[in-house]
Amino acid sequence: MRTLLVAAGGGGDAIAAAALSALLPGDAVGIATMAWDRLLIDPLPGPRKAADFAGLERRHGWWRITTRSRPEAPAGSTLPRLAGEIPHPLVLLDPSDGAHGIRQQIEAAATELHADDIRLVDVGGDLLGQPGDAGLRSPFGDALTAAGCLELPMVSWVAGPGLDGELSEDTVCGRAGENSVSHTISPESWKPYLPTFGWHPTEATALLAAATLGARGTVEIREAGLPVRLTERSPTVLEIGIDTVGDINPLISQLAGTRSFEDAERLAVQLMGATELDAERVKAARPRRQQPPPTETISALRSWETAARARGIDFVTYRRLAEALHHPDVAALRAAVIAHQPERDTGLLWEVADHCTAER
Repeated sequence: MRTLLVAAGGGGDAIAAAALSALLPGDAVGIATMAWDRLLIDPLPGPRKAADFAGLERRHGWWRITTRSRPEAPAGSTLPRLAGEIPHPLVLLDPSDGAHGIRQQIEAAATELHADDIRLVDVGGDLLGQPGDAGLRSPFGDALTAAGCLELPMVSWVAGPGLDGELSEDTVCGRAGENSVSHTISPESWKPYLPTFGWHPTEATALLAAATLGARGTVEIREAGLPVRLTERSPTVLEIGIDTVGDINPLISQLAGTRSFEDAERLAVQLMGATELDAERVKAARPRRQQPPPTETISALRSWETAARARGIDFVTYRRLAEALHHPDVAALRAAVIAHQPERDTGLLWEVADHCTAER
């Protein structure tokens, strides 16, 4: 069997898809993804279009991203670098023509790559979100990709239930229910991709990898400081039919007929009240922060850790730490704190608690 994997939300879902390819009964022939990274500071909110890149390989009805591809300023993207770190062709999904265009691109890529199987990959489970879910913060991207998949013969993989801090673990597992088949992720599947987490901004996929490697406890993520629990169910993949996913999440069927990104966003706002683009536009309008000196960063870290321990936090993502310490560069912040206390770096998360059960 030859499988084309589709990253539902872009960003870290593409890394997860590469790691989860180890679960396939055959070979992965490519990973299709939107260029939607949700960068810490992003002057151009939303997903990138094909026109936002130079050096894409134009194929028959789809685009391939390679290490020679480059985002055109002011757009940014992690995908060209990621293309050099995963062993599968990286297919760019351009959402300009809505779900209709996404469907055409997936079909074209699957045909040319000789795929006889397609799987949609979502980390966390916001793919199963519904209007009124209090914690749902990014309903649009995953739903739009899933809408493009709705008429295709495929299944979806929801990995790491609850790890994106949107729906709870119990909610994701409950909605998947008896309609799902559960798979356990092997720690070995992450080994080729662990260096990627040193520069990629994903949080949910980093938590999935950490949980698979044995970490347990409470992790603080995102700008809002959401607490997420790593449990025995965290290294799990729930396999669900795409039609069942569409029945659970009404936004998916609402978007299925869209032929432009603008129409898709309008319909999403009508049904959900807001999308992640609203928050991204607010962030983009903020004044840019200056990088603080290392001594100021370490002093702020100590104060923040004291308060975090009092809240029962065991780990924190580097992205959340950068936001909490008002540092504009996640990679620079990571380097500074690791140089100060290298023993607290798990390779994926920063250890806050003095004693925890993470396996190194």
